[in-house]
Amino acid sequence: MIGHLLRLVWNRKRSNALIVAEILASFLVTFAVMTAVVTFASNWLRPVGYEWRNVWSVGLGIDFESIQQPTPELREAVMRMVREAESFPEVLGAAISTTPPFAGSTSEHQREIEGRPVTYVVDEVSDGFARVMEMQVISGRWFGPADDGSPNLPVVIDATFAADVYPGVDPVGRLLTGDSGEVQVPLEIVGVVSAYRKDGELSMPVNTMFQRIAPAAEGSIGGSIVVKVRPGTSPVFEQKLLERLQAVAPEVSLRVRSLEQGRARTLRAVIAPLLAGAIVALFLILMVGLGLTGVLWQNVTRRTREIGLRRAMGATGLAVHRQILLEVLLLTTFALAAGAAIVLQLPILGAFKIVSPAAFSAGLVAGLVTIYSLAVLCALYPSWLASRLQPADALRSE
Repeated sequence: MIGHLLRLVWNRKRSNALIVAEILASFLVTFAVMTAVVTFASNWLRPVGYEWRNVWSVGLGIDFESIQQPTPELREAVMRMVREAESFPEVLGAAISTTPPFAGSTSEHQREIEGRPVTYVVDEVSDGFARVMEMQVISGRWFGPADDGSPNLPVVIDATFAADVYPGVDPVGRLLTGDSGEVQVPLEIVGVVSAYRKDGELSMPVNTMFQRIAPAAEGSIGGSIVVKVRPGTSPVFEQKLLERLQAVAPEVSLRVRSLEQGRARTLRAVIAPLLAGAIVALFLILMVGLGLTGVLWQNVTRRTREIGLRRAMGATGLAVHRQILLEVLLLTTFALAAGAAIVLQLPILGAFKIVSPAAFSAGLVAGLVTIYSLAVLCALYPSWLASRLQPADALRSE
């Protein structure tokens, strides 16, 4: 049976090539969409590692050079602003952060760790940052005043960093040496926090490190102050807070926004192109489905003589119906085999840096199931028409 179908498919290889090409294109599009959906859905279900509700970010209008090498007066002014913010009864805590969540900026670094290059992002923060963001320390501790005078720079890494660089090993107490461009002193890992995704639910986990901004030490002073306010705090308090902080440092421009607003803006920036791509993909698949139905319908019409002869030789309508379906499934298998061969090259090209192996596998399986279902659905009506042909129809087609 299969050999007979292969001969029939080969004899119409020119027309069948169009069908195979359409199925292949629809599979590649479906795979991309399904993989993206699974990736974003799995990211959404995972915790982000901090609490963004009731947190405000006060952006400091300071140029990059002043942030990295602040004057003693500027450092003292920023520290005073943190203390002023904490003096309000509406405020539960305040801290400094260079790149707070949803800020749209990232400080990426690379250094050799454990014998291999590791890329990670750094946020330079003050001691109260973990308390303000309600971060969970899962190993070791968060840095604090006890680290003043330490010969090493205390750092905290997130669980993603720990799993990537130190799988199955507690990294607390490890020293990170080597010149990464940002510091010369060794970094000492004093703690590990839960996986931290500063860009929210739809972002991919990345290796994250938090470096300490000591009150009296030299180095970066950060570009923002994150403030944890009590639930139900009136928006009117924003202006009151801004005026008090501005009085501390009149020369520094300030801008207040809530992390909730930043989160909404970030989600829109990710979801909008994703929805646009999904809509385009849906229309493309519908177009492919309609085109595939039309091509199969045309093929059945052109094969009236062949099908009528089969009916005259005793083939039942069900046998003809099954033959057409099997031919379509055979063509679909050819197309999906070629598509799977293309897709399976992606991990070699580094696809797992963008999507997880589980999301890749789920997208591949979902694409295969969807296209097989689409092919069968498109073949139902043409195969039903073929099953209704009678020997007399073949005579009329002459």
